[in-house]
Formats: sequence, structure tokens, C-alpha cells
Amino acid sequence: HIVGGRLLEIPEDATAGFDTAFAEAFGDPHVALVHVRALEYGCFQFEVRRPR
Repeated sequence: HIVGGRLLEIPEDATAGFDTAFAEAFGDPHVALVHVRALEYGCFQFEVRRPR
């Protein structure tokens, strides 16, 4: 099931921006993985799985 979505405008410090976004997503115990998609067409880019 899709539990939500978030638009991330990549900040100057991209690593910190992604780290924050993934930490927020994985703060929900129901989130097992995050799909990263291109905004324009929704094309799948990659997925990140919950850290062990």
C-alpha cells in the first residue's frame, strides 16, 4: 500500500536533504521501502529499503 508521498526539492547539501527525507519516511513503522520517482512523468528512479 502507498502510505504517502513527499516532494523533495534537492537542497545545496543533497546528501543531508536525502538523509532527512528518508529518516522522516522510515519514522513511520509501516514504511518498508521508499520509491524515488521523477516528478515530471513519475518514472521510477530507485528504491531505498528500511535499514536493518
